[in-house]
Amino acid sequence: MYNTTVSIPALYAATGNWFPYQHSPVLAWLLVPLSLLPYALALTIWDGFLFACYLLCWRILAPGSIGRRLLLLVAGLALYPVVLGLALGQPTMLVLAGVSACYWLLGRNRPLLAAVALALIAVKPQSSFLVPFALLFAGRIRLFSGWVAISIGLAGLAILALGQQGLEDWLHAIAIAQNLPGIRFNSVGSVIGPGLLAAAVSLAAAGIAMVIGRLAAREGPELPIAAGLSGSVLASPYLSVTDLSALLIAAWLILRLNPPGWLKGLMVVGYVPFFFANALFMHGPFLVLECAWLLGLLVFAIKLRRGRDLEGWLRSPDSNREPSR
Repeated sequence: MYNTTVSIPALYAATGNWFPYQHSPVLAWLLVPLSLLPYALALTIWDGFLFACYLLCWRILAPGSIGRRLLLLVAGLALYPVVLGLALGQPTMLVLAGVSACYWLLGRNRPLLAAVALALIAVKPQSSFLVPFALLFAGRIRLFSGWVAISIGLAGLAILALGQQGLEDWLHAIAIAQNLPGIRFNSVGSVIGPGLLAAAVSLAAAGIAMVIGRLAAREGPELPIAAGLSGSVLASPYLSVTDLSALLIAAWLILRLNPPGWLKGLMVVGYVPFFFANALFMHGPFLVLECAWLLGLLVFAIKLRRGRDLEGWLRSPDSNREPSR
């Protein structure tokens, strides 16, 4: 499937598309049953499954009354990265459904099952690969250990299945996709150009996501997961517009924490640029908004941490004494 001399002619004959297959073998394994069906029927079933994944994310994460939840459902479906991913059958929403299920299972103290759900990151890691590490910094050690064990197992199976030639073909397919003329991607390096500045922004984003995870230690998983998603889209060296759907999931998670008005305002301000995220004139401004969003999460995490520390001090036996100067 990674040998472009074989896969691209077959793909073009069936669909008219000549973009090489780049996803991990895990996705191919999941799609084996659909390979027995006619292409049109298989695509319809897969698209329906991805839409169900979107509904699952919404059902788990969207807060508030039924009216507000329906508004969030429609607003999410109106976003270009979301609807394009669903229309093209991109597996990003499957990964985000795994992240959402991980959140749900953590809330029910099921860290090992949460690790299984989080392992769906292996299908398409770009949008969420920092989530397990942010959760580790938040103190979710059992979850992280389970995720590492499952991921190592999947990587080992992939290596055995592909062999050296298969791995080389996979890297070649990725290189072809990255260098196709007229194709623009949404990673930091693609927007501002490769170099020290792009590397610094990506590393800083990853570091900030980890700091947010640490600030949210011993609390709910909303902030670490949202930070991991938001940091991933800035730190990933290869990002398509459909991967930006992760920011919608991050926003829903933050809304569950009843954020301050200024953070809600940032969500509102960012909605229209999010809608036009794939337009060339919007790549730069949207990148600025992505950075502002992650920094906003950092400020929010600091304020929450200070509030918890003050509350803990007030409840302590020494709270009747004035703090030392």
